[in-house]
Amino acid sequence: MIAQNAAGSHIFEGVRQLVLREARQLCSALAAAPSGEAAEQMALDWSRKLGRQVLQAGLQARVEQVQRQAPRDCGCTRRQRIHSYRPRMVATLLGEVKVVRQYLRCAGCGAWSFPADEWLGWQHGFSHLLEEAVAWQAAAMPYREALKGLHKLCGVELSLAAAQQIAGRWGAAELKLQPYAQRVKGRMVVEIDGTMAHVDGAWHEIKLATYMQWRRGKPGQTTYVADWLSAEQFAEPLWREAVARGAPTATAIAVVADGASWIWDLANTVLSRPVEILDWYHACEHLWQAGRVVHGEGTPETAALVGQWKGELRGGHSEGLEEELREMAATVRDPDQVLRKTANYLANHQARMRYSLFRAAGWPIGSGVVEGGCGHVVGLRFKRKSTRWKAPGLRAILHLRLDLLNDRWENRCDHLRSPNHTN
Repeated sequence: MIAQNAAGSHIFEGVRQLVLREARQLCSALAAAPSGEAAEQMALDWSRKLGRQVLQAGLQARVEQVQRQAPRDCGCTRRQRIHSYRPRMVATLLGEVKVVRQYLRCAGCGAWSFPADEWLGWQHGFSHLLEEAVAWQAAAMPYREALKGLHKLCGVELSLAAAQQIAGRWGAAELKLQPYAQRVKGRMVVEIDGTMAHVDGAWHEIKLATYMQWRRGKPGQTTYVADWLSAEQFAEPLWREAVARGAPTATAIAVVADGASWIWDLANTVLSRPVEILDWYHACEHLWQAGRVVHGEGTPETAALVGQWKGELRGGHSEGLEEELREMAATVRDPDQVLRKTANYLANHQARMRYSLFRAAGWPIGSGVVEGGCGHVVGLRFKRKSTRWKAPGLRAILHLRLDLLNDRWENRCDHLRSPNHTN
């Protein structure tokens, strides 16, 4: 063990000699490598091994500088003095390292401290960079795949429980959103939808919204907000994201969604008089249901009739189409009253189906971005086969996943480095 009073210069001199010795051995091994791949693996293994040794020696030297200030004042007006020296092990991206630190204790009140630990920042047996790598991987893929990736790329082996513990800590907090550097200055499109996930033994709807800058008929940067909350509760995160993206100063906002009433109520609560657009594909699905009632499943007549109706709808003639469906409902056998329900659907959403006007104004008429987000943000991570989640774990990973996809990862890292942060 390194002597506790050894000067930092002596430690680094030992490191220098170690590097030279190991470098000579590596060069000899590379000269006899059977292939380029084998040589690369040798160098990689060497860099990990030597990096761990150098890191450990460097940390020890710095720790001895940091803790020279002992003894330190204690809260009881006495002083904490050196009681003993104790080792601390921590897992890093380079492997496990050990540092010996001073253990101070107050003879009066028994209070104790490790001054070096404040500088080291080790709280849970893992370095910050290792925890960040685990949290990043866990946000992107299932835990077991994330751990395999860490082992393959970094040579780090962690248990499933350790990975879940790290990701849970990193994703526990819902951070205060900072305005984006490039906020929406022109038009904004918001799409809102919901998808189901299994949480705490039951299926719950995770509500999801996307925010996009809309310029020349094309989307710009897209960000997501998601949580499993009631519509009323979802208004808060929806508003926070709207402010962060610049909704209060956008020149115009359009909301594209399916026919769920909670979406339109929520949109008008959070956003200022948005343009409401019913998703074209949801409207067409209702027409297909009505067409199958009239001419049957999969017939040419059904396809022709629905094609005609879609043309009328796209041309802005939803009122005439509604009347046609009501006339058919009076003559066609329809025990489930699909035709009447479709007519009512059109009547309820007439103002949201002015597709010819929306297209002329350059707005989108489909909510494909948020529907894709339901799969990309939620489905890929939370709806895999046999996947079951507890609420704290799902919410933590959802926070991390949104940070990753919304380019806010550094905000999460800064929060966890903050002196005021407690795990």
